[in-house]
Amino acid sequence: MRLTSRLLLRILIMTLLWIDRCSAVKWLALYRLKQKPWTQAQNCSKGYGLVPKQIKLCKQHLDIMSTVVHASLLAFETCQEQFANRRWNCSSINHVPQLTKDLVRGSREQAYVYAIASAALVHTVARACSIGVTTKCSCGSLPRSAPTGPFKWGGCGDDIQYGLYFSETFTDSSLSNKLKPKRSKKANMNRHNNRAGRMVVSQSLSVACKCHGVSGSCNIKTCWKSLPDFHIIGVTLKTRHALAIEVKTKRVKKKRVFVPLRPNLKTLGADQFIYYTKSPDYCSKDPEMGSMGTVGRFCDKNRSGSGGCRTMCCGRGYHTFVRTISERCRCQYVWCCYVKCDACTKRIELSTCK
Repeated sequence: MRLTSRLLLRILIMTLLWIDRCSAVKWLALYRLKQKPWTQAQNCSKGYGLVPKQIKLCKQHLDIMSTVVHASLLAFETCQEQFANRRWNCSSINHVPQLTKDLVRGSREQAYVYAIASAALVHTVARACSIGVTTKCSCGSLPRSAPTGPFKWGGCGDDIQYGLYFSETFTDSSLSNKLKPKRSKKANMNRHNNRAGRMVVSQSLSVACKCHGVSGSCNIKTCWKSLPDFHIIGVTLKTRHALAIEVKTKRVKKKRVFVPLRPNLKTLGADQFIYYTKSPDYCSKDPEMGSMGTVGRFCDKNRSGSGGCRTMCCGRGYHTFVRTISERCRCQYVWCCYVKCDACTKRIELSTCK
């Protein structure tokens, strides 16, 4: 009888863990759709990682779902671009909607993936509003403050407010039950990092201007609030990943809150990434952990730190070889209509990890 009770308890615990594991950034699997048009509610499916609340939002916002697909692709491509020369090269999100262990155990990489997914959704939706993709939003509101230079507010800025609203509604919907938000340690961490990603986008809003006048003069200048290219935001997110803060939970006034593990840090910024589980070293291949290993990865033997062979190869050493490549050279413009180039060969030295 005791054995049966223990077995039932273990099954219950595993079931609860599996359910919590499902409530995550699985919607990033939408990147595989490559922004196909969403014309029918049948497209809103669990097959691409959407939880029931996201499926409901999908059916209510069919006109903006192609933008959500674009956000997932933007997050995927930016993550892999930013970490191309790191041991962890964002290979973990290749498996979505399945989630590798490093994205469910509270790691630094989990913090980054949640943040970049949330940030990409803010960015794409805010931009989509300004170009008229949906009728649910339009141009961003003009600043109430008077211009501080020889220009006037106008134009059609990115609707950051609707982007923030939609991103929070869509991403955090996986972190709540039917009536109230989940309060597990993992859910609170994911919620914090979602918000941190949104804040990075909000803080990147800047002034863009356009000149008007006869013969190209700038007699009148109109300005509006605009978001930069997402690549620029991606650089900031990568820095936040490097500066992520390890935390623990502490009870304060009947509530459990995150506090920095390091005693010299007293507070946590709302835009800082947090984690509570140390990351694997990603040196060895471990598909369950999200690591593709570094055997055969290219590295730079003349570089120290990330991307350098000493760091990338985890002390195993590296192979160096010479490859001959062909490239265009000595290009000249030929009147009137084309550029003529020679084909040149060049030998380059490459290194890969043992």
